[in-house]
Amino acid sequence: DLGIEDIVEIVGGPFKGMRAKITRIDKTKEEVTLELLEATFTLPITVHADYVRLVERGKKEGETTL
Repeated sequence: DLGIEDIVEIVGGPFKGMRAKITRIDKTKEEVTLELLEATFTLPITVHADYVRLVERGKKEGETTL
């Protein structure tokens, strides 16, 4: 179960191995929009939920989950 503000590791694609924070969830497409933590500037990317693995729960409770 993924939620907004959760920290995830990307497990597939060109950003494999990088950590990111979930900023938006699209349940219908099963996609998550991420903000890369290791980037020097804010770079939002959208990937399929299967390409991320939960590392740490976000601080907010009761947010949208996938």
